[in-house]
Amino acid sequence: PRKRNAAPSSAAPQQTALQALRVAFGEYGRLRGSEITRQGVSDNTSNVKDLKEMERKVIPDLLSFKAHLESLHTVAFRSDESLGTMVRSILEDVMNESTLNNHGDGGSRTAELLAKHVDVRFRDAKAGSSALPVTKGALAGDANEAFQNEVLALFRHNQSKDVFEAFFKRDLAKRLLTGRSVSYDMERSFLSKLKAECGTAYTSKMEGMFKDMEMSRDIMSSYAAYKPGSNNAALTSAKAVDMEVQVLTTGYWPVYPKYPNIILPPELLLQRGRFEYYYNEKYQGRRIAWQYSLGHCIVKASFPKEKAPKELNVNVCQTLVLLCFQYEDGPDGRGLKLDDIMKKTGIDDRAELERVLQSLSLGRDGTRVLKKIDYVSADVPVANASDSPKKKQKIRRNIGEHDRFLFNSSFTNNQRRIRITNITMKETVKERAKTHEA
Repeated sequence: PRKRNAAPSSAAPQQTALQALRVAFGEYGRLRGSEITRQGVSDNTSNVKDLKEMERKVIPDLLSFKAHLESLHTVAFRSDESLGTMVRSILEDVMNESTLNNHGDGGSRTAELLAKHVDVRFRDAKAGSSALPVTKGALAGDANEAFQNEVLALFRHNQSKDVFEAFFKRDLAKRLLTGRSVSYDMERSFLSKLKAECGTAYTSKMEGMFKDMEMSRDIMSSYAAYKPGSNNAALTSAKAVDMEVQVLTTGYWPVYPKYPNIILPPELLLQRGRFEYYYNEKYQGRRIAWQYSLGHCIVKASFPKEKAPKELNVNVCQTLVLLCFQYEDGPDGRGLKLDDIMKKTGIDDRAELERVLQSLSLGRDGTRVLKKIDYVSADVPVANASDSPKKKQKIRRNIGEHDRFLFNSSFTNNQRRIRITNITMKETVKERAKTHEA
C-alpha cells in the first residue's frame, strides 16, 4: 500500500513564535526600563531643580512598570513560565542599569533612589506613592505593609544592597534623632523585613540605633529623678533651662561634624555639667563626647510688634547666633559681621555659619528674625573703600564678609511656636560618591 505523507508538525513554528515573542518582550522591557532609570541624569540642558524632580519619579515609575510587566505576564501571556522568567530578567537588568548596550553601574544609583523613596514615605505618611491600588477604606497599616512589600520586591533585584544600606542608615538616623519618623512600628517592621532578606549583619547597626533610643529614654527617666550631692550646689542650681539628652553608641551612627570650640551660654554649661556628673557617677569608665550639630533648642524671644513672646524651634548653632543679639546689635549698634559672630559663637565652620545666617535672615516669610544689610563697595580703589552700605538694593542670597546682621524689630508671626529650619548643605557629587563607597 502506498504510504501517506505525515502531517507537518506545528510544534516547531509555535516554539519559534514563542521565542520571537519572548525576545521582543525582553527588548521592550529593557528599553522602557532604561528610559525610566535614566530620568534625572544630567544632559547639561536641564537645571538642578528639574533633575531632582525627575529623580523623584524614578522609583514610583519603576513600581508602576513592574506592576505593568506582571499584569502582561498573568493576563496577556497566561502566566507562561518562560515569559515569567523574562519578566524577572528584565527587572534584574533594569534595577542594575544593565540594559541593552549599557553596562550600568551595578545598580548603585537605583539603590540610592530606592532608599530616598523609603525616607520620603517614612517621614510623611501622606506621601504614599504605591503603584498598586489600595481598596477604599483599607487600614493605614495595610497600605504601609503593601508599600514595604513593593519596595522589597524591587530591592531583591538590586545588586548594590550595600549602597542602599548606606543611604537608608543615614536617613534612618536623621529621622530618629529629629523625631521626624511617622511611626516607630513601621520602621521596625521594615527593618525586620530587611533582616529576613539580607541577614542579621546587614541590619545590626540599624537595630543598635533603636536600642540607643530606648536606652536614652531610660537614662532620661533616671536623670529626671537625680539630685546631685549637697557638695555640688552649683549643679543643683542648674534649673534655668530643661535639657534632654540622647546617648548614642559611636559605632552605630553616621559621623557628624563636631564644633570643639563652640561657646555655650552659662545656662547650657550648667546643664551639661550636671548631666556629665550624673553620667560619670552612674556609668564609671564611659566617656561621652557632645555632638552639638544634632542638638535643638526652644528659644523664647520678644519682639516689639508682638504682644506675647514667641518660641523659636532652632538648632544649637542657630541658638548661639540669636544670643549674639540678645542685648544689642553690636558695639556700635550697626550690626554684627560674619567674623564678629564667629568669634562670639565659636563656630569655626564658616560655610555652616553662613547657612545659619541665611536661615535666620533670608528664610521664608515669618522666620526672618534677623535683618541682613548688604555691603556694597564704593566705586573707589579698594584701599579707600567705604565699609558702610549704600542705598537699599535687592538683598543678596549669599553672605559677604562685610555684610551686617541686626535684630529684626519688625518681625511678626501669628504662630506662637515657630520652627526655623536650617538650610541644609547641598549634597555634592563628591559626597554622594563617598556615601556610595562607604
